[in-house]
Amino acid sequence: MTSLAIGDRVSFNYLKGANRDGGHPQRVDYASRAQTYNGTVEGVRDITASPLSQHTISYGTIKGERSKNLVTVDIDGDGSKAFYDGRMIGLSVEKPESA
Repeated sequence: MTSLAIGDRVSFNYLKGANRDGGHPQRVDYASRAQTYNGTVEGVRDITASPLSQHTISYGTIKGERSKNLVTVDIDGDGSKAFYDGRMIGLSVEKPESA
């Protein structure tokens, strides 16, 4: 995974899970639930160094596996959202210009 930093402009597809058909062998479609996002990185949290709270872990149903890094992105026109970096695919990063 490309190293992300605060201020990076990003564009990516996020794998939100999979549709499984229940056949044998089971067929899985990740693309049908993927969504495209564009925005600016606000934070990158290594959850092994800064673990999630017990409240966060136990809140609702876990919607999939978790990756090492939780990336908060200010989505263009939709506020801040958090994404696990292992589910961010087709990542395009534009580093901010130095001052």
